This record gives sequence, C-alpha cells and structure tokens, in this order.
Amino acid sequence: MVLQHAHTGLSRTVRGGALPCLLVLALAAPQRVLGWGNTGHEAVACVAWQQLNPDTQKRVIELLAMVPTLHNSANTKSIPGYADWVNDLPAGLSQDERNLYLFMRAATWPDTIKHEWLRDSDTPPAGNKPSEPAVGYTDTASHGYWHFVDAGFASDKSKVPATPTPNAATQIAVLRIAIASTDAGLDLLKSYELVWLEHLVGDIHQPLHGTVRFFANKGDAGGNDINITMPTAMKKQFEGTLSKAAPTELHAFWDDLPGEGEPAPALPFAVTFAKALPAAQGDLTDTDPNDWAKESLTMAEKDAYCTPIGKGLAPTGGSSYAITQAYYDTAMQDAKARIALAGARLAKLLNENLH
Repeated sequence: MVLQHAHTGLSRTVRGGALPCLLVLALAAPQRVLGWGNTGHEAVACVAWQQLNPDTQKRVIELLAMVPTLHNSANTKSIPGYADWVNDLPAGLSQDERNLYLFMRAATWPDTIKHEWLRDSDTPPAGNKPSEPAVGYTDTASHGYWHFVDAGFASDKSKVPATPTPNAATQIAVLRIAIASTDAGLDLLKSYELVWLEHLVGDIHQPLHGTVRFFANKGDAGGNDINITMPTAMKKQFEGTLSKAAPTELHAFWDDLPGEGEPAPALPFAVTFAKALPAAQGDLTDTDPNDWAKESLTMAEKDAYCTPIGKGLAPTGGSSYAITQAYYDTAMQDAKARIALAGARLAKLLNENLH
C-alpha cells in the first residue's frame, strides 16, 4: 500500500539525497512488545517537559503541530496526528497543561504505527547497516527493530551472537544529530525525528529493551518468550490502570509497571505516576545511548532475571514462573528510577540539540 498523509507537498527527500529504495521485507519473526506501555512513555515525557527550557518547549510544540494524520491507501485506517491529539484533550486545561499533554501523547506515536498497514519487522534488514536515516512521515516501514538493543547474555554456555543493528542506540545517535539542523526547510522531517526521539529515549531505559537472554542456544526475545503468572491481588494492580488484562509474559510485565491503557485515557495516570517519581539518579553527563543501553542490560541481568525467574524459558516441569511480591517491588523501584532518568536525559538532549 502507498502511504498517504494529511499534508500536501510533503518532501520525500532526506539529508544528503533522495529517499532510498524500499527495503525488501524481512523474514517473518515473532512480534516484540514495544517499550514501556503508553503510561510509561507518557511519564518519561512528563518528566522531561518539566526540565525543558521555555524556548525548547515552544520549538517542540511548533514541530509537533506538524504531525499529520496518516491514512492507508484505501482510506479505511488512520493513525492519529496532532489535530486528533488536540481533539482528545480534556476540557479545562491551562495552555501549559495542554502543551504538556500534547508532548506526552507524541511520545507514544512510534507504537501507534505498529501493526497497521506499514511493513512491520522486529528484525533489522540484511546488510548489517550501523544505522538508518529518518525518512519522515512518508516512510512505509514501522521500524520495530529501532525500539530495542538486543545485547545478549547467556544463562548457560550458549553462544551469544553480536548485537544486531540498527537498534535504539544507533537511531538515537542519528536522530540527535538530525534535530540540530538549522535548515527550516527540514522542519517536517524534524517533527518526525522528534517524536521518535521522545519514544526511543524511553525505550532504551526499559531494562528488557537492552537485552536478550540465551539458554540452550535460544534467545528469549527480551523476555517476551518467558511466561509468568501473578497472584490475583497483583493482577488487579495492573488491571486498575486501564489495562484490559494483566501481563502474562515477562517483557509485558516490565512494560506495564507504570500502567497501561490507550494513549489519551492514560495521560492523567502518567502525570500522577511522573509527579511521584524521585529525582533522577544517574550520570546526566553521559550522553552516549550505548551506555544507556548497557545500564539497562546490567539491570536486567541483576533484577529482571533473578528469582523467581530461572535460567530457562520455563521452569522444569512447568510452563510459567510465578512472580513474587519481592520481585514486583524491586521491578517497580527500577521502573521508577529508569523513567525518571530517561525523562531527565530526554530533556537534556532536546535542550542542547533541538533547533
């Protein structure tokens, strides 16, 4: 299908040349759950907004106002853009609150394009490219593999393959450079780069987005292949944040710790979560996204794959691991710390680079 958009005259060029030829579809692979849930991504943006300087806040809203509503070629499906986000805002907000909500909503955009009419793939295209340029809103791919860094480790003597690229770290580096351009003719492309940066800085701080664990020479897709069960009371904690059902696998458990729900209804939950967070603890002078991913890998090895999670994809004689309250408490503490740090780093990145 051909990608259509609400704006006319949208440039199909990228810095340094014309839009590359479309990549050949990758081999089918299991779909990954993407990053924090909507509440988590919106909470990262909420933290960041409070630390953006006024000029950066103004520039952000100028660029977000350019996010189009996307339509498939048959005009039977759409992906919400800025105008739709505005229509979804609750009544009675101040102008600053409106801008905050719009910035938070934008952080969820790269997840909304998944599983629509775009080409989905969680496997980078063949050729081992170190990174990919941002094409813009005419891109016909959803770039699932941009959302994580599959740095491997093993719980046995399995062989661990090299970390695939492109990934979240390579793309944050590319996008950060791109938004620093002072060419006003690239603002529409910069709008696209901004919403991706909002999202990926959040993603790379989710511990299970920095790793894939191997056992018996098989990777667990960042915990997606590890089934879990929870006590009834714990399930209700997840279901109480707009979720229709509590997570049943490890990756989704970590994604949903801050809460879930569709992007618009999740906004007030995300504000509540973000405002209760402690101040960011971490090295804010470290601007290397590869280091951010390594932090996630370290935390995943220490806390995501600890008891009651065993060495294999499932416990001996069973199909799932039973999450304990102690495990939940540690995971929630980690989630709060990583979201606070992601928000502070996102604010610093935008304050220093966005023009």
